[in-house]
Amino acid sequence: MRAVGHAWLEWVRTLYPGYFASVMATGIVSVALLLTGALPLSYTLWGIGGALLVFLAVVYTLRALRYPREMRRDFFDPSVAFGFFTFIAAVGVIATRSALADWVIVPGALTLIAAIAWFILTYWTFAMLLITNTQPIGEALNGSWLIAIVATESLATTWVLLTNIQPAQRATLQLLAYAFWTFGVLLYLIFIALIMYRFFFLKVRASDLKPPYWINMGAMAITTVAGVRMLDVKEPTTLLVTLRPYIEGFTVMMWAWGTWWIPLLIVIGIWKYVFVREPMRYHPSLWSVVFPLGMYATAVQLLTHIPGLEFLAVIGPYCTWIAFAAWALVALGWLWSAFATLRGALRAGALASGAAPSALAGSQGQPSGERRGAPSRIP
Repeated sequence: MRAVGHAWLEWVRTLYPGYFASVMATGIVSVALLLTGALPLSYTLWGIGGALLVFLAVVYTLRALRYPREMRRDFFDPSVAFGFFTFIAAVGVIATRSALADWVIVPGALTLIAAIAWFILTYWTFAMLLITNTQPIGEALNGSWLIAIVATESLATTWVLLTNIQPAQRATLQLLAYAFWTFGVLLYLIFIALIMYRFFFLKVRASDLKPPYWINMGAMAITTVAGVRMLDVKEPTTLLVTLRPYIEGFTVMMWAWGTWWIPLLIVIGIWKYVFVREPMRYHPSLWSVVFPLGMYATAVQLLTHIPGLEFLAVIGPYCTWIAFAAWALVALGWLWSAFATLRGALRAGALASGAAPSALAGSQGQPSGERRGAPSRIP
């Protein structure tokens, strides 16, 4: 069991900063299934997502307490620091799913936690890039930067949904929703310009094109969802009524841009895994593929609320089941990876316990002169 404990602590020490993407993916596929009408599966994934959120919160807290040096290193590394925004998006997605189930206290509490974390992380990452970063754009920039937009838009969505729970605060909540939505759009325009520059004018290797680049599409899908949620609000304030044509037009434009990304991302995947033949194995960043698929399925189904886009209802369920299939595959990969790690730890522990007596017996059978020399090597 000591070997298992060591393997567990090693996993905690080297924990991927963006592991909350598993909660994001699970939660949003639950929402897509809810919109499709697959209620048993939706409730199951909602429960799994909530359990994962609590589990990972405990694990990251343990890592911060036990391995502060590793945590500090990740926070100062711009190539991985944006992965911590997955915590905000994960909390936001679970808050959204809870609000859609007509829960009252949990959505507000989770939104407050996400908002506090958003302010801290947003200003930290920008200050870190400004003051301490020395990495060039080719090393620092990757698709995980766009998780900051996903976190921002997840808050825009929860602010809107909270208006149904706290109608007395609808003016403030709708203003917050619009402010976060439009800030996410502006931040996306900045980051995507840098990413396109990285793609087109710097050397790109297959190993550089990691799964978080699917957030190029996912960020637009969640922007679409947040926009439609604002359009669907029951009692819009004068602000949202005035801005409705702009929100509607920009929401459809963001969906179109996100849709454009899908074939290109598939081409990148084919080049990476078929032509370059990079091995495909489980990595926690694969959840960054599942989340955009689930968010796109949700966006397509909500877009049917906009006049003229009702025909999208035909493809909505197909998108949902594709997202669910991707979730199931990655979840199985995670379970298999955990099983393989556990089996390896148990095997290592068995070998270690069996090697000690052999080494002792070997040393007792050696001449005394050999024992005084360099220690013998155990095969």
